[in-house]
Amino acid sequence: MIDYQVQEFGKTIARGSRGIDIFWLDGLDQSRIPMLRHLLPYADTMFNSSQVSSLAEELDGLPEDNPLVPEIRDELKRLCEHVSAGAHRQLWFLGD
Repeated sequence: MIDYQVQEFGKTIARGSRGIDIFWLDGLDQSRIPMLRHLLPYADTMFNSSQVSSLAEELDGLPEDNPLVPEIRDELKRLCEHVSAGAHRQLWFLGD
């Protein structure tokens, strides 16, 4: 599972309540998930404030039958807004 959290100056200020199983992304059209396709199951990935804006738009296009929808999608969108609301914030995805 990939956990996700918002960090500011290296300190966690918000976190997701559920993990993302990388296999949930396998069946998706990779051209429609340019940000999510960068997640790695065994490494960390960081999105800055510009990247979370793109991610938030991408999340709106997820098919309704994907396991990420609606709980994780909505939580990620909330965390994207949290990143955008302050300077020096990033959204981190933490692989196993």
